[in-house]
Amino acid sequence: MGNLSKNLLGIAAMMTLFLMGHGWFMPSSVLAVTPPSLAFEFPTTLQPIAQRLQQVDPKHLLAIMDLAGLEQPGPPIHVILAPNESDLAKRVPEWVVGYAVGHTSLVVLLPDRVPNYPYDSLEGVLLHEIGHILTHRAAGGHALPRWFDEGLAMIADRTWNIEDRARLVWAMVSGHQMSLEDLTQAFVVDSSSARRAYIIAHALTLDLIERTSPDFPKRLLAKVRFGIPFQEAFAQTSLMTLDQAEAKFWNQQTLWNRWIPVATSSGMIWLMITALVFYAARKQRKRAAAIKKRWEDEDLDF
Repeated sequence: MGNLSKNLLGIAAMMTLFLMGHGWFMPSSVLAVTPPSLAFEFPTTLQPIAQRLQQVDPKHLLAIMDLAGLEQPGPPIHVILAPNESDLAKRVPEWVVGYAVGHTSLVVLLPDRVPNYPYDSLEGVLLHEIGHILTHRAAGGHALPRWFDEGLAMIADRTWNIEDRARLVWAMVSGHQMSLEDLTQAFVVDSSSARRAYIIAHALTLDLIERTSPDFPKRLLAKVRFGIPFQEAFAQTSLMTLDQAEAKFWNQQTLWNRWIPVATSSGMIWLMITALVFYAARKQRKRAAAIKKRWEDEDLDF
């Protein structure tokens, strides 16, 4: 029995060496995933901004890869910082701060324009557009609905916070219910419609992940990569149709679900406390002023 165990161990060791030699088995340190490299192009006037953007944390890029299910980073991503008077800037509306071209791995940033929602900084714009590039790669270059592509990019560059929830509340109150087709079109109407589309796409994508599993995006993109149409891949991965997912999302957006999470959040509680403090201070000042005026009317010396 001892000889048999030794022989089995010997065979296992030989197989391990063979597999390692042929690249089929490698230590985890060798298999460690590396983030995509970024190749920047910019005019001299934008060099300080470029130097800041070049310091992007690789962990953020790895997180985006993990979200999309990419095991290999792919070719370098070309990032161009373009002045507002350039031809690259003139191709898009003035409220657009950056855009990506998936099939050429190109990201264009427009630093002369002030970032607005859904971005809180130019670094956020960069991560958002890189999210589009990596999602395109994870899907094997196959087409994705705009709302899903933007929803994933939103998750890539920001976390859901009290501002997003408040914006969702406003989007629900101030506008009508959108179909997925209407949602896709809203991204290109104007800046106001685009902001509403971003927040709804973000919320819808998060809702899908919560209803299914954290790896929902990568499993869905893997099916699309192998040529399964998005609608079919979606149904296979989520176990519901797009129409059902749309209905579930909108049905959940009741007044209770919209306002209670905002009203009970820590940010809102502190806002209410601050408002009460200011209110109490104002009442105290008014009371003191009234007492002082009464004393003056009574010709009291104080």
